[in-house]
Amino acid sequence: MKKLKLLTLALLAFMITATAQDLPKPSPFADVLQRVGLTDIKIEYSRPGVKERKIFGDLLPFDKIWRTGANAATTVSFSTDVDFGGVNVKAGTYSVFTIPGEGEWKMMLNTDLGASEGSYKAENTVAEVTTKSLESNFRETMIFLFDNVKDESADLILEWEKTRIVVPIKVAAKEEAVKNIEAKINELENAYGVYNSSAKYYLDAGLDLDKALDWSKKSVAIKSVFWNVYTLSLIYEAKGDKKMAIATAKKSLELSEKANYAPYIKMNKENIAKWSK
Repeated sequence: MKKLKLLTLALLAFMITATAQDLPKPSPFADVLQRVGLTDIKIEYSRPGVKERKIFGDLLPFDKIWRTGANAATTVSFSTDVDFGGVNVKAGTYSVFTIPGEGEWKMMLNTDLGASEGSYKAENTVAEVTTKSLESNFRETMIFLFDNVKDESADLILEWEKTRIVVPIKVAAKEEAVKNIEAKINELENAYGVYNSSAKYYLDAGLDLDKALDWSKKSVAIKSVFWNVYTLSLIYEAKGDKKMAIATAKKSLELSEKANYAPYIKMNKENIAKWSK
């Protein structure tokens, strides 16, 4: 009897293993991760295909809520607070729902990550954005992607069939960057690379040039290399001190020639010529 039970259990285990096949899914899982400034945005979803069907206005009726993908609910995660199409959204993970329309769509972020069309509750919605329904080239399989990625913004795009939806996302990269810079400088008082990168960021972001100049001078005072002297020349020029900008660029040129580093040789020569006019 004991042997029979063991044989039955072994047979059952074999049947379970044999039926648990790993096969291609009709709507495969996908994820997309994009860093915008200092914010990580991740979307997880399943990608349905057109498969010779009419999608919007037929398979997916207009003005009806849709989980925006196949299988489980599509989710989006933000590592920091963001502006989602003009609505402030806290850091966290949300399910993504849409209401397709002929001329415009609505996209909603919901706190219920397991919601479906039948269980969706509007009171759990943290953001609702209305956006135009745009025409695009034919896309067989639905896709989320990011475009126009900049330091503090990016476009979240949904494309399927011949429809394209765009929702702008904005982040507060400058505020986070300033906090990180000040924390790192306080932590590494004599790190000339930290002073240089901080000064360069302030210069590029159009922030306090006096602070940028101070950090750049500290970097060069600790150790003069062609790239941090080059940064100092750019800051002098931005502050309108052409004489110091040219003199500093000449020093950077000399150091870059010693290092035999062609890109900085070229950039310094071009700046000296331009600022000398």
